[in-house]
Amino acid sequence: MAPVLLFIHGRSQASNDEIAKNPEQLASYVLGKKRSWLGGLAKGLITAGHRPADESAVLFPFYGNVFADAIRAYEDGGGRRPDLESLAGGSPDDGALVETKASALLDVAGALDFDPGRELGYTDPKFGELVARRAGDETELGWGDALRLPVLRSALQFISRKTGAPTLVIERFLDDVAYYLQMPEMRETVLKVVLDDLKRKLPDGGDLVVVGHSLGTIVAYDVLTRLPGTYRVRQFVTAGSPLGLPVVKRHLLGTAGRPKPAVPGAVPRRSTGWLNAYDVLDFVALLHPLAGTFDETVPGQVADERTYNATGPHSITDYLADPDVAGPIGRALEFWPTTGKAERDD
Repeated sequence: MAPVLLFIHGRSQASNDEIAKNPEQLASYVLGKKRSWLGGLAKGLITAGHRPADESAVLFPFYGNVFADAIRAYEDGGGRRPDLESLAGGSPDDGALVETKASALLDVAGALDFDPGRELGYTDPKFGELVARRAGDETELGWGDALRLPVLRSALQFISRKTGAPTLVIERFLDDVAYYLQMPEMRETVLKVVLDDLKRKLPDGGDLVVVGHSLGTIVAYDVLTRLPGTYRVRQFVTAGSPLGLPVVKRHLLGTAGRPKPAVPGAVPRRSTGWLNAYDVLDFVALLHPLAGTFDETVPGQVADERTYNATGPHSITDYLADPDVAGPIGRALEFWPTTGKAERDD
């Protein structure tokens, strides 16, 4: 039996409320999302010398609405969105959310060589000098410090200027990363959608090719740590991934106490079993390459592929249209029909 192609989408995919209330409209909405991925992949597969993927063998678990609903319920219940403007006060959960968001923001900015003293010094030289003198002291740059908010604002604007991504888009992405990593109930809700859909599609297990995008790469990593032994991953692909961020690595499932996170055991134990694609202007994937930053089972298990995304640095259709990204997917999908048996990598 040929593998199932498992697509795991990123954030900001929720439908509007009107569509969410109508099962037929929602099904059509999700189908459109899935077909946009397939369209990009078809271009990449054909260019790489493979045939397009069979839509009937594609699984697209849609967690966008339940994730958005969980965030809305949290905020309606008095929880505070981790806005940079609200650095003080709030519940312990609020504080953890803001801390995670701020850490991710500084991780991303640091990948672009952000210098807070220099950036703030452009508008206020004396203030810039003060920040520069204290930049290395995390105890002095705590949440109550008057310098912290200007530094974070400056980092946000710096990332936007360097990558072309709007500050609101950057902030909302970091918000959702913080929610997923810090709110166990939200995380479990998302993982349940993916794993339940997988069990419905393949109740007795089977072979998979797993492709995650953006926040979906974190979800995919977590899913692979929980994948029952009846499932076998033939290829793992991440695109536009924030898995390079130190704060993300610290909060992946199964990484507590490890000097660096392990490659999930479900990832094929061979060279390029995990292929990570990044565009250098994709603000989500600025910390690259991933190879060497995860504890690999075999040398070269994690490999990186630089892409040049024509329509947008973070576009999943552009990532999948790259033949160097689509090629390994095509080889994993086509091995069974052409040889009649499954390849062993263990």
